Amino acid sequence: MKCGIYIRISDKDEKSILENQRLRGIEDAKNSNLEVYKIYEDVASGGEEDRPGLNELRHDARSRKFGIVIFTHPSRMTRQGYEGAMYILRELESRGIGWHFTDMPILNYDANTPKLAKDIILGVITAIDEDYRRNISEKTKAALARRKALGIQLGRHRKDCQCPKHRKNATPKVSDDRTQD
Repeated sequence: MKCGIYIRISDKDEKSILENQRLRGIEDAKNSNLEVYKIYEDVASGGEEDRPGLNELRHDARSRKFGIVIFTHPSRMTRQGYEGAMYILRELESRGIGWHFTDMPILNYDANTPKLAKDIILGVITAIDEDYRRNISEKTKAALARRKALGIQLGRHRKDCQCPKHRKNATPKVSDDRTQD
């Protein structure tokens, strides 16, 4: 049977996390005797609905190009809470496609976990993930507002930045003033 693997990070600086997800997905496929059809990846917030990798996975699921999707964790699939997670899983299920979570095999579609237990566990985990995303967003907005109120430059610093932090780390310039006698 073929499988799709979905991996996601929120920021391009998390490439090592993306690679870890890729390796764990491939390992799960191998351990489950599945052939990897494709690895779908996104660098986007799990709260975003429109993600190119997830959209392509869903499109290929409609065409039944694989029988199982491997995610590392529900938070990599979505951070839109229980409703968002269930929407994706029910969509896969309606197409006859199962799912595996490498970090939470108790939630796998083919696990012997009772449905009520799966729903409760998934509900708690996805609610925590959604709250985590909301807290990060609120803290980021508050930090940006504080910086703006203090007149501190927003965004990344340029290499030639002269802010106090970078000025103290700058290499002292050697004066070339030579006085002639």
